[in-house]
Amino acid sequence: MAGTGGPPPLRGRPRVEMRQFGPYRIEELIGRGGMGEVYRAFDTEHQRTVALKVLTESLAADRGYRERFRREAHAAARLSEPHVVPIHRYGEFDGRLFLDMRLVRGRDLATVLAEEGPLAPARAVSVVGQVAHALDAAHAEGLVHRDVKPSNVLVCSSSGEPAEDDDEFVYLVDFGIARSVGDDGGTTALTQVGSAVGSFDYMAPERFLERPADARTDVYSLACVLFEALTGRRPFLARDLAPLMWAHLNDTPPPASRLRPGLAAALDDVVARGLAKDPADRWHSAGAMATAARRALAPAGVAPRPGAVPPAPTPVPPSPVPLPGGPRTDPGPPPPVPLAGLPTGGATRAPHGPPPPPGGTGAPGRPRRSVLPAVLLAAAALVAAAVLVVALVAGSGGPAAADPPARPTAGPQHDALLAIVPADFDPSDCRPAPSAGDGDVAAVDCGRAASATGPRTARFFLYPDGEQADAVFTEDVTGLGLPTLENGASCPASQGYQNWTVDDVVMGQVACYVDQTNTAVLIWTETDDATEAVVTIRNGGTAGLAQLVEWWNEAELSGFGA
Repeated sequence: MAGTGGPPPLRGRPRVEMRQFGPYRIEELIGRGGMGEVYRAFDTEHQRTVALKVLTESLAADRGYRERFRREAHAAARLSEPHVVPIHRYGEFDGRLFLDMRLVRGRDLATVLAEEGPLAPARAVSVVGQVAHALDAAHAEGLVHRDVKPSNVLVCSSSGEPAEDDDEFVYLVDFGIARSVGDDGGTTALTQVGSAVGSFDYMAPERFLERPADARTDVYSLACVLFEALTGRRPFLARDLAPLMWAHLNDTPPPASRLRPGLAAALDDVVARGLAKDPADRWHSAGAMATAARRALAPAGVAPRPGAVPPAPTPVPPSPVPLPGGPRTDPGPPPPVPLAGLPTGGATRAPHGPPPPPGGTGAPGRPRRSVLPAVLLAAAALVAAAVLVVALVAGSGGPAAADPPARPTAGPQHDALLAIVPADFDPSDCRPAPSAGDGDVAAVDCGRAASATGPRTARFFLYPDGEQADAVFTEDVTGLGLPTLENGASCPASQGYQNWTVDDVVMGQVACYVDQTNTAVLIWTETDDATEAVVTIRNGGTAGLAQLVEWWNEAELSGFGA
């Protein structure tokens, strides 16, 4: 009867009438999703109990998908990374595509969160770090998972029972339906049957716009998972497709530390960079994000959990053929990059100073506020509008979908900020930007400076008073780990932050650095005007940083209210 030759039935799952699928004797339904069902089955040819995923008939009927499935399942079967559930074989029986995988007992992360609530920070970072190992291995082989979400993260232990304490090992499952990097075949319409691989709650912005997916697409989804593991809720709570699309394309979720007091604020920055709207602004790899998350725990005295050893040795995959490139490694933070011209103990310049990125790097040390380029947002609006029209025409009888959340709008504080933006920016070109969530009363993106040698992106913030603006700045730069510049150090000769002065009077603070994407970043506050500014030159490096400092020293160009 059912269960012969294998472990006892998993509790809490409905049993199904036993039937045959090729050489597999079906024992129990253990999962169901939009792509098909997963069964516990007994392989009569190899005398072993396996997890058998049988995809929907419509997918096998699509010749392009069927060929891609075979190619990518073969690539996934070559992965020998311990955190990837091994694929024994794959193919087609009776017009249904299938994957035969090792049966691993445990709970998926969605169940863990539903039963236990948010994870301890060290545990959450450990889980995400193990998933990152699986993703980096897949990306090195040219595979994009495209369906990273809690229900595809399996948490188990070396004993085969629910994990306790540090005896926890994590698998990322469903690699067999991943898509190859750069393979756009059959991915041109989210509305096509079977093409919407992945849950909308964790889907990267570019996928809603049907743009190519790459490793950074998985990084975004993993950042969503980290956010949920830390807070117990998804980044965006909209339930209908149109407002959910809008949120992924335009909105910034609240900082995790606001939803869970006591959480290390540095984790907010890690998550925010992972959730950047523009792929170019995200962590370059899942491993880089996981490493940053571990480092973020260190100042709080929290040690990440190591994770258990694999429950069973992973069999050697059949003669893998390495693809060009090899695994990526996290280069770690860039070495200190000199800036030039700001004297020790207080940079000087004629009154006033710099900006952030409307489509690029966000303000360091806080959730990044990057947005997709204007053409991307325009396309998103069209897609969202089309979905709403379809929903209305379909007339399901239920209530109409809610309107998309309003974008940032102008107000009195916005007008006050526009009245004092640095003279090198045209206020009519500035647009309202999302709140930083740290007490700012207005924020604007002003894009590129008029001067050819000025910043390429600029974002300005207005606070209730100068004291709060300076406090936010301090939190930003210390969260980045920037040192105070002293003992003769100056910006841009050294990266870091310091006060800046006019006639020996402290006017605010200024910081400068080059980030891991080689973007030159300059941040400063002006206490009297209660403002903070972030300006960047993407891919500017050391030369770009020196250029920003030179521009900032021209008060008539960069000064608030100048």
